[in-house]
Amino acid sequence: MVRQEKYFFQCIKCNRRITGANDETLTCPDCGSPISVQMNIETIKEITSRKIFFNIKIKSMWSFFEFLPLLDKRNIVSIKEGNTPIVRSFRLAEKLNLKNLTLKLEYLSPTGSFKDRQISMGISKAIEMNKNAVITMSSGNVGAAVAAYSAKAGLKNLILIPSIAPESKILQIRAYGANIIRIKSDSTEFISQVVQKASKEFDMANLITAAIYNPFIIKGAKSISYEIAIQSKYENHEFPDVIIIPVGGSGLLSGVHEGFKELIELDYIDSMPKLVAVQPEGCAPFVKAIKNDLSPEFLFNNPWTDINTISTALADDIPLDCHTGIPAIKESGGYAVSVSDKETLEAEKQLGMLEGIFAEPSSCTTIAAINKLFIEDKIQEDDNIYCLITGSGFKDIKSIEPILPRIIDVEKEFNWKELFGNLL
Repeated sequence: MVRQEKYFFQCIKCNRRITGANDETLTCPDCGSPISVQMNIETIKEITSRKIFFNIKIKSMWSFFEFLPLLDKRNIVSIKEGNTPIVRSFRLAEKLNLKNLTLKLEYLSPTGSFKDRQISMGISKAIEMNKNAVITMSSGNVGAAVAAYSAKAGLKNLILIPSIAPESKILQIRAYGANIIRIKSDSTEFISQVVQKASKEFDMANLITAAIYNPFIIKGAKSISYEIAIQSKYENHEFPDVIIIPVGGSGLLSGVHEGFKELIELDYIDSMPKLVAVQPEGCAPFVKAIKNDLSPEFLFNNPWTDINTISTALADDIPLDCHTGIPAIKESGGYAVSVSDKETLEAEKQLGMLEGIFAEPSSCTTIAAINKLFIEDKIQEDDNIYCLITGSGFKDIKSIEPILPRIIDVEKEFNWKELFGNLL
């Protein structure tokens, strides 16, 4: 199968289908706007069907190889990312006055975050493009995934991290033997430009998880939508009315939207869930754009200043995938909300104590958003609501420590009957 049969390149602004492009093309030759990689829906129809799709036995995200822009299965680099469970919430749902709350547990991915899907796609494509080294920027989760998957593939790597990256995430990246460069800057724009220039200078694959730098990489997130479609059909869950998604650069949001959009075009599902973007109040450029109808150009020219949040995985001063993220909200009839760090920490505490799930603050913004969505009359108690729990709590233990229950220290000879009786 040749490339143009499986996927093609299209300008995200003028919608021109670009001929003569190769896998390293990034901009439209006519208007200079970023390009996207689009799957050829007619080709998918020729090689699969609705019946085949809903009978897929999911082993990893690569069970959806026909839906992903890789040409040769021999180039797949996988650590069994994807196939994360959906879990019905009962105690937390009751606390939040919801009848139907489902959690998609992306934190159970190999390196502890959904980024494994994107990086498996990116590393596999790097192999297909005959790259020997990769480079990225990351506050932690992308860096861990790039370090792990490049180790699996035997590729050299460079990982640039901002000064706000949590130490626990840095330790994880180091554990995979990565080359880490910490920069005294928290600017997405500045660090991404360094990565872009270096990738060209040394012929490395740019694994920033933003389509403007790598139009293939965010396609891994589409597989979340495919899994939800199948899991909701067979695991006694209703198809979602609303999906709440944490947003930094908005690549995850864009990927989830694209996945459902493809399934509608294929006539595999009937409707698009409303997609809700949530950001921390201390870094909410995407929410600002949705509420004030701002353009991607405005966001790129006016980066968020004074980042101040514990949700470091979402601390992007420019949402680099806003070209596709903004349409994802509008086309799905969705919304965007911001939450405070206090609300996020309370949500993290509730998620752990009511559902036994330990997630990092950035993931817990999805739970924190529910009360605000109720107040703004954006959701109803009987809606089928899904929250993406995107990263493990072990990635940022320090943030939640101040609100955890205290440890009871006792002497060796203590009155355990009295103490235990008071606690039970």
